[in-house]
Amino acid sequence: MEAIMDIKHIEYLICIVDSGYNLTKAATRLHISQPALSKFISELERTEDNAVFTRKRNRIIGLTDSGEELIDRGRKLDHEFNQMLAAFHSTAQENQGTVRIGIAPVIISTLFNEAIPHFIQENPLIDLKVVETGAYELQKMLMLQDIDIAVLVSPATYPGIHEDIIVRDSVSVWFNKHHRFHDFAGSIPFEEIAKEKIVSLDDSFMVTYQWKQRLRKLQIEPHFFFQSGSWDLILNMCEKLNVVTLMASPIGRNFAGTAIEHRQVKPFFPWNISLCTLDNAKHEPVVDFTQEWFHNFFMHSDKH
Repeated sequence: MEAIMDIKHIEYLICIVDSGYNLTKAATRLHISQPALSKFISELERTEDNAVFTRKRNRIIGLTDSGEELIDRGRKLDHEFNQMLAAFHSTAQENQGTVRIGIAPVIISTLFNEAIPHFIQENPLIDLKVVETGAYELQKMLMLQDIDIAVLVSPATYPGIHEDIIVRDSVSVWFNKHHRFHDFAGSIPFEEIAKEKIVSLDDSFMVTYQWKQRLRKLQIEPHFFFQSGSWDLILNMCEKLNVVTLMASPIGRNFAGTAIEHRQVKPFFPWNISLCTLDNAKHEPVVDFTQEWFHNFFMHSDKH
């Protein structure tokens, strides 16, 4: 056995000390022969021209001063090496497995149409199960732990849900270029919006629930002309008819129509998107890794 010092040989020396300098016991614990262990010690001390152990009648009984310093430093190095291996193995576990993520259809088509392909390409060992349904159903599924992560419009309405906001935007009022709002300067007050015929996404959309709540707090009763689960149908109606809608700004930007405009509303109406998990729930490392990946994707993306 060569006496070249490496992490395995440091482990040999530590094992000898921890075995009470009993080479037979140490060799058994190390799964090597006692003669091989004795030869390693002799060649190490000869090569380094420095004694590690003190002896009495050719039996090892303790450490020299140099040996004590070597063992002390060796224990720290061995600890750091084991920590490094643990982190390496943990990362390997993080990057494989199944993650169930629930995303509302309008959010997945508006914000996650680039994120998901990037994630799959970069993490081929993670099986990403995407569930597309409305916000209320996603919250129920999260509470029942039928999904690991839910992507929701903030704030969540169920208790015990932890939110990590990844997108900050706003809700706008949308109308065609012939509408009276075209001549307004700046934001459009809710009071003015309530005077119009309103088309909107149906009540399964969190944004619809939120702006209805805002109108009620202002004691405003709007006139709902039409509701649908199709955002492009709603915007098409705004383009063709003398109606308005309240819709998240990023959604409307995907609309191909050219005769439609949008303005901020007054008071300001935020549209924030959160990665949601259950508070105090035990997650597999792959779930935490996935949440962090999507957080970083949106935090470091100029587009978002």
